[in-house]
Amino acid sequence: MLCKIRRIAIRLTVLACAAQFASFAQSDFTAVKIEVNPLQHFQAIDGFGVNFNGTYFRDEQKPMIDMLVKDLGATIFRLDPYGNLNWEAKNDDADPNHMNQEYYNDRYSTGYFETSWKAARYLNSLGIKPFLTLSGITPEWMNDDAGRPAHKVCSSPDELVKRGYTRPYHLNPSQYDEFAETAVSMLVYARQKAHVDFEYFSPFNETDCFPVEGPRIDPNEAPRALDAVVKRMRAEGLADVRLVVADQSQTENDYVTPILADEDLMKSVAVLSLHSYGSPAGAVAPHIGTIQRSKHPGLRVWLTEYGDLGAADQSFENEWKKQSLLATRRALQAINEGARASLFWDAFDNYHEHDREMTHYGLMRNDDHHYSPKKRYFAAKQLYRFVRPGAERIAATSDSGSVLVSAFRDTASNSIVVVGVKEGGADTLDVSAAGGEMRVWDIYLTTRELNCVKQGTIRSAGPVRVEARGDAVFTLVGTTEK
Repeated sequence: MLCKIRRIAIRLTVLACAAQFASFAQSDFTAVKIEVNPLQHFQAIDGFGVNFNGTYFRDEQKPMIDMLVKDLGATIFRLDPYGNLNWEAKNDDADPNHMNQEYYNDRYSTGYFETSWKAARYLNSLGIKPFLTLSGITPEWMNDDAGRPAHKVCSSPDELVKRGYTRPYHLNPSQYDEFAETAVSMLVYARQKAHVDFEYFSPFNETDCFPVEGPRIDPNEAPRALDAVVKRMRAEGLADVRLVVADQSQTENDYVTPILADEDLMKSVAVLSLHSYGSPAGAVAPHIGTIQRSKHPGLRVWLTEYGDLGAADQSFENEWKKQSLLATRRALQAINEGARASLFWDAFDNYHEHDREMTHYGLMRNDDHHYSPKKRYFAAKQLYRFVRPGAERIAATSDSGSVLVSAFRDTASNSIVVVGVKEGGADTLDVSAAGGEMRVWDIYLTTRELNCVKQGTIRSAGPVRVEARGDAVFTLVGTTEK
């Protein structure tokens, strides 16, 4: 049989043909060995997605949203309808047990909220139920002057003063019912007036990264604050809405233990949510261990924010090395540690109210409402497009630190999907999947030059050899040949 090599960034052969190439026969030849075991199953995947700022939605964004759903493969949209938590600047009526509906209807039917409801309904039209989230500072009247926190936080009180934040912005426990009234009144309007179809809600964001990202709520305080929200949701006929909590920034902090200990609260908690912008390893695993040792071992874990914080550097090298390779490595590592979903921060470049600046974290570049995908979009697509909700993670190992790999089995499509990030190291990957079935393998690659391009299709009952020079994000999709 004649085996040909195309001179492109990736070359594919079946190992049975490898002996015919002198370069493969050299004694100093090395390859990264990747082994996949479809018989060893782990968690089911809930999906992959993006964080979405709904405050600037307009018709020009529809093609961009269509692309995120239909091309990228995003199935989860974490939608922030306002960008801050301080819209109730003046207390509606000083009675947390009574919603001044006229006051709230006026707030939610104008400005940022109205555009966000339109964005949510457009997502609904595409079959997406966005999960609503809140972020940023609370009104001044809800806060108190608590002492210094004992847990890890993003910035010290002294640093906050230097940045212009003169108060601790700690959510006063005596105001939890008022906070709950504010948050739940928005849900009531979203469902009853704006006619948004949603099922998940995250009532606060990064409370260990206050006050920019959210109000300060310490780990031991979180259950009581969430209890107030759950109580109010039940009172307003929203008991079916499930909580995604606590969207913490510092993975070392333990919000999950006190939340797990609140049995009534856990009836309404669907997902433990974490963020990762630091080291790829260890963002999820310690919390998974805590959950598995609890009375609620089935609690799902989502990485509701991941990416890289160096977005101000818009050079190609930063885009490729950090926003594409490193960010994808974070997503895969979280999945390998047990997460069921990963959401990129964020969908498109935009102005975030709680950041008080134009940000460039998006998968999509925004040029006066003309949207185009960045390199990081294609790196994410290598995972999002091919690993669909319901797929199960299966065992996969690499014998090289230069290659991080995850693998999945999708019974709906009868396929095995292998996704990996390669940073340097050997140019050859030997991929083998236990079972011995004849499989048809489609290969996709993102490199410095390529953007999630299909590189070929091969058939093999054994290992597959892939050559990828330099850095790459790669995907192999294998279906059983009948």
